[in-house]
Amino acid sequence: MAFLLQQLKSDSPSMEQTSSLSTPTDSETVLIQYAFELLELYLETEDSSPLMPRLKQIRNEMLEDLDQVESVKEIYGLMYWLMADYGVDNRGESLEETADRLGDIDIENDTDKYSELIFHLKDAVERLYDLELE
Repeated sequence: MAFLLQQLKSDSPSMEQTSSLSTPTDSETVLIQYAFELLELYLETEDSSPLMPRLKQIRNEMLEDLDQVESVKEIYGLMYWLMADYGVDNRGESLEETADRLGDIDIENDTDKYSELIFHLKDAVERLYDLELE
């Protein structure tokens, strides 16, 4: 899984999935192969930047296939970023405890506000467990 971000400094950066892993030659193009590369770019990017929606799109693609994410730190980074988008902090809880708390909130309020986030949290917990066994 690799993503090519082009026209980084423009008002409409573009993104495409690619199988080519050659390093881009211009300063307006970045190849993202690993979650840590995405997380580094995310930390350098303002929330109001036109690039942020593309970064979130790549994050969401990575979350859909967490088996491709190789490191515990990367999984936590992706999950904390996703939780921040929902306005949720983990309050010192594990990811599993956070998922349980959000599930209780959804039940109490009779909503599905956090259902997608809960799904990703539980998926991340499974992936973390798999990494622990490797």
